[in-house]
Amino acid sequence: MREIKIALVGQPNVGKSHLINSISGATLHVGNFSGVTVEKKEVEFERGGFKLKLIDLPGTYSLHPYTPEEKVTKDFLINEEYDLILNVVDSNQLQKNLVFSWQVADLNKPMVIAFNMYDEYSRQGGEIGTNKFFKLTNIRAENVSAKENFGLEELFEKVIKTYEEKNTPRIYYSEIVEEEIENVKEKIKECRLDKRFISIRLLEDDEDIYKRIHEKPWYVELVSQLKSSKERIRIEYDEEDVKEIFFEERLALSKGIISQVAKKARRETLSEKIDKVLIHPILGLPIFLFVMWAIFQATFSLGAIPMDYISAAFSEFGNWVGGLLPNGVVRQAVVEGVIPAVGAVIMFLPNILILFLGINLLEQTGYMARAAYVMDGVLKRFGLQGRAFIPLVSGFGCSVPAYMAARTLKNPKDRLITMLVIGFMSCGARLPIYVLLVSAFFAPEIQGNVMFAIYIGGALTGLVVAKILRIVLFKGEPEPFVMELPKYRFPKLKALLFDLWVKTKMYIQKAGTFIALASLAVWFLSSFPRADIVKEYSVKIEQIKSSKFKVPSAEKKIAKLKEEMNRKILENSYIAHIGKLMEPITKPLDLGWREDVSLLAGLAAKETVVSTMAVLYGVGNSDETSKGLIKIIRKTMPFTAAVAMIIIVMFYSPCVAAMSTFYAEVPKWAWRIFYTIYPNVFAYFAAFITVSLIKLFS
Repeated sequence: MREIKIALVGQPNVGKSHLINSISGATLHVGNFSGVTVEKKEVEFERGGFKLKLIDLPGTYSLHPYTPEEKVTKDFLINEEYDLILNVVDSNQLQKNLVFSWQVADLNKPMVIAFNMYDEYSRQGGEIGTNKFFKLTNIRAENVSAKENFGLEELFEKVIKTYEEKNTPRIYYSEIVEEEIENVKEKIKECRLDKRFISIRLLEDDEDIYKRIHEKPWYVELVSQLKSSKERIRIEYDEEDVKEIFFEERLALSKGIISQVAKKARRETLSEKIDKVLIHPILGLPIFLFVMWAIFQATFSLGAIPMDYISAAFSEFGNWVGGLLPNGVVRQAVVEGVIPAVGAVIMFLPNILILFLGINLLEQTGYMARAAYVMDGVLKRFGLQGRAFIPLVSGFGCSVPAYMAARTLKNPKDRLITMLVIGFMSCGARLPIYVLLVSAFFAPEIQGNVMFAIYIGGALTGLVVAKILRIVLFKGEPEPFVMELPKYRFPKLKALLFDLWVKTKMYIQKAGTFIALASLAVWFLSSFPRADIVKEYSVKIEQIKSSKFKVPSAEKKIAKLKEEMNRKILENSYIAHIGKLMEPITKPLDLGWREDVSLLAGLAAKETVVSTMAVLYGVGNSDETSKGLIKIIRKTMPFTAAVAMIIIVMFYSPCVAAMSTFYAEVPKWAWRIFYTIYPNVFAYFAAFITVSLIKLFS
């Protein structure tokens, strides 16, 4: 007969001993745990063809032990061999008891929960939906009463079923905490314990786990990541004690689960009163859309104010650097290539920071969790799991962490569908391209609305594509969704400023290194070969200089010849040949070779689209007024080309870094190839249809 070894755990006074005494036909063995005087109870009995062996562990409030009894429980759960955890919970103290349950669930062992004292709870009008609880947590549960001896047989049937199916809990914390758990987890190599459990315990400063791994060869690399992860969590939550942060996370998770599975009369809190409006089944979605519209309006209107100053500053900086360098190719490369291109990218930094500030405010006040709840009903209609909202919203910041955030979706189908549509959420790097084109081709009073339409249009298109993928390639229903609804709170200024500083630093570093090098490469490809052309025009210029033209007239002719020479160099350059190879494909979209090359450069990093356009349109040689690139493209690009470019940027493949992350997360080559091809085909046809409609009705 097969034996199931069960660790019986719970907080003090939840009725574990009473439950053991209520099991009929059981044999009780009493002794001590090895090396300590703490009493050890073992119960053996038979059910369903199995021999069940229960080890009754001392009651404990936490896996951060303060008493010998609590240490015994922790040591057993971590060090001993057993098949399953049976967690006994007091139905009348659900919130407090479940905080401990989530700690135990972190072990990632098969687990069953017994909601004990259910007779008392139900008499008060209470009710616990165990089926819903299982759907939300992947933990089977049963309402029992050891005192009145009901529900026990059903409980052990679920124990056997969980043992046979090897079900493990599916519990997740907030996005930031989950992200840092994953970051630490990646540094952990071979270890007997579950890597996620180790990551959480290390973040909570568990000395026992430190002792376990501190001799491992990979420990040094882990320490650096651990320090960084703790610091980020502390700053985000404005709390030095990471254990306290995890306690609040588990408490919030308990409240969220209880609100969905338990029914009990209680007083209404302020948060619940506010939630009656913000997550109202009818008003909730319009309120959320209005909030997002207001953020995009602020992004555009407030972000436009410093653009002139930044542009003028870079123009002055270019003149100053030009005065220091001798005439020649190096001076041209720096003054006409790198500085204007980097300046064109930095000019949009205020827009990006305002957008991130708005999203951070939503997260810190607790509204983002409500938005996830509101969007859950919408997402289900499009075949997405409610938890997909987190990686999708992350996609508005950057696709790389968004793909990593999709790890919280344990169902492979739900996870893959979500990852395939994250690219439709416009990341922060695309914002400068939108601002450039919208500023050039739309009236100031509607620019904010156009920007909002771009972002919402991309998101809605992604949802439609997700529905198509669900129907065609991933048949089946998405998993149920649960997320804690934290109390509303005022945002922490320190956390807001820290987050904005990190994003500013990363953006400037990118502009100062990668984009500068990319701009230099684009300038080189757009400026060579040039020897024959320069030689030809140098002769003409020398002829004018040696002629008898009056000085003003000669200067005008020379300036005109130089302009003509630069245009001819660009038209015959290496990059022009690349762009002209693409022209037959993009001609129906009214795109020129400059736009083609810029979009191609955007596959490396979306920020380089603007910097490449700045180089190819010769912003370095344009007048020194602000927003030079906007003025030039307004004159040279057709409106239809601008619309086509916006749509392509909305939908085509993300940057190389994001694509690499997708490949790392999805090992199957079939999906990698599909992911590489389908967004670009979709983007082309979406742009073609839109341009055709504009031409038809204009």
